[in-house]
Amino acid sequence: MTSWLLAQKNSEVPSRIDIKHPFLATNSVIGAVYVGSMTTLYQTWYRDNAFKQFHFFNDMPEWKGMDKLGHVTTSWWASQWLYSSQQTLGLESENLALRSTIIPLCFMTTIEVFDGFSSGWGFSMADMAANLAGAGLFYTQQHFFHQQKIILKYSYHPTIYAEHRPEILGKTKVERMLKDYNGQTYWLSIPIKHDGWFCLSMGYNASGMLGGRDNIWTNQGVLYDYSSVERFSTWSMSFDIDLLKLPIKGKFWKTFASTLRWIKIPAPTLQWSRSNNLKLNPFYF
Repeated sequence: MTSWLLAQKNSEVPSRIDIKHPFLATNSVIGAVYVGSMTTLYQTWYRDNAFKQFHFFNDMPEWKGMDKLGHVTTSWWASQWLYSSQQTLGLESENLALRSTIIPLCFMTTIEVFDGFSSGWGFSMADMAANLAGAGLFYTQQHFFHQQKIILKYSYHPTIYAEHRPEILGKTKVERMLKDYNGQTYWLSIPIKHDGWFCLSMGYNASGMLGGRDNIWTNQGVLYDYSSVERFSTWSMSFDIDLLKLPIKGKFWKTFASTLRWIKIPAPTLQWSRSNNLKLNPFYF
């Protein structure tokens, strides 16, 4: 019985890589990721927006909640990825779960500070609450269950909406994966069997959105009115796979799996929306 409990407790512990100075190595990687990610984020989101005095902004009514789900999922994934990576490097600590929670929150808070100085946005308390929710979900599960039973996931498919407003929804394929909320779906996956790899997933996405609050905007003095385009939400139910629970062995598999764990596996999906009622999508991502 004791051996079984230990096996369950360590079911998500990755194979370790021998590093002479794991703490130094881990912090070096974290520093590099921080600089690289913040630079990329600035070039993608903030480069074309003027900076102003720090201010707050209420964006709760925007994008039908899709951006908030993005914050929750990102902070959860960053926490569980950092936890797994530190274990792989051989860094052990009683506060490893807490450290893996706080560091991503620092990343996300930096983004909110960027927003606070940007003329296009502002510091969002709702975004910070979503960040805390995602990190809190990771820490709570790691603290009480020593693993992540509830998994947050993401999927994306191209839409026609970005072509009509590329300055907001993205000009390139990579930008649209980040900015076009119409093509994003956020999922909550739970294993059907205790500690199994086969999961049941519940998803949410919204479509018909050419702006945060409505589909009317002005660009260079020209009025664009797409108010006839319906903005609606869709709820989905599908199956999924938890890569980290698959019975695959290998030195780097656990890190690889934890890195891609947040990507929803394409599968047949049952969807419901007020516009389309109930339908079966044979292949949805």
